[in-house]
Amino acid sequence: MISTKIVNGKEIADKFCEEIKEKVSKIKQRGIFPTVALINVGDDSASNVYISKKQRIAEAIGISSRIYKFTAHADENELAELIWQLNTDDDVHAILLQSPLPPNIEFRKLVDLIRPDKDVDGLTTVNQGKLFSGASGSVPCTSLGILHLLRTVHKKLEGLHAVVLGRSFIVGRPLSQLLLNANCTVTVIHSFSKNITNVCKTADVLISAIGKPRFVTKNFIKQGATIIDVGINRVEENGKKRIVGDVDLENTLGIAGAITPVPNGVGPMTVAYLMHNTLELTYCR
Repeated sequence: MISTKIVNGKEIADKFCEEIKEKVSKIKQRGIFPTVALINVGDDSASNVYISKKQRIAEAIGISSRIYKFTAHADENELAELIWQLNTDDDVHAILLQSPLPPNIEFRKLVDLIRPDKDVDGLTTVNQGKLFSGASGSVPCTSLGILHLLRTVHKKLEGLHAVVLGRSFIVGRPLSQLLLNANCTVTVIHSFSKNITNVCKTADVLISAIGKPRFVTKNFIKQGATIIDVGINRVEENGKKRIVGDVDLENTLGIAGAITPVPNGVGPMTVAYLMHNTLELTYCR
C-alpha cells in the first residue's frame, strides 16, 4: 500500500484563475474587454449548472459573459443565425456551444459554424485539424485542464505511457493528441477494445472519460499510476442523488500514486481554461 495523493482540481483552478484575473485586468486597462458568449439549448440540468458556474467564474475574473438560452424545441436555423451574428460582433471574442444538445439538433453542424478564431473550446473541425497537425489553434478546455493537472504531479510527461478510456471528439480524441504532442506514448481504449483491464494496468497515466460510474477499480491500475477521472455520473444511492466519477476512488486508494476526485477534480480546470482560452482569443484579435 502507498499513500495516494488527492489532486485537488479546485485549489489548482482557483490559483490559475487568479493569474488569469491579473492578465484580464491589464488588458482591460487598454480598453479591451474580453467577452464570451455561452449558448445553452434545452433543459439539461447539468448544462444549466455548468453555464451558471461559467458565468460566475467569468464575472469573478473580470470577463464579460453573454448567456443565450433556448428551449429544447429551438429551430436549428435560429441557432445558426445567432452564431452568425456573434461571429460578426467585434465585441464578442469567444463563443461556446454548450453540450449536450437536444437530439433534434446536430452539434457538429452547429459548432462548425463558429469562426475558428472565436471557437473557445477548440471543437470546430478547423481547430481539431490544427491540433492533430501540430499547428497553433484553440484546444479543448477539458484537455488543457487535464494536462495542467498532470503537470502538477509529473515534472516530465515525456515517455510516460498514457491510456485514455474514451474516444469522443470532445475529450478522448483531442486529449490523446495533446498527450502525443507532449511526447507520451498513448493508447486509446474504446467500446471495441479487448483486454481492457490488462492494457490499463500498463499505464503510468490512466484517464477515464467514458461516463460509466465507478467503472475503473483497483484491478485496472498499476501501482503508483496517476489517475485522472473525467467522468460526471449522477447516481442514486440510499434514496439520495449524488455525483460520482468513472473511477471507484475509495477502491483505488493505496494503489494509485495520485488521483483526481469527483467533484473538484477536472471540472474546475475545464472552467478555468474556458477563461484562459477566452483571454487568448482576445489577445489574438
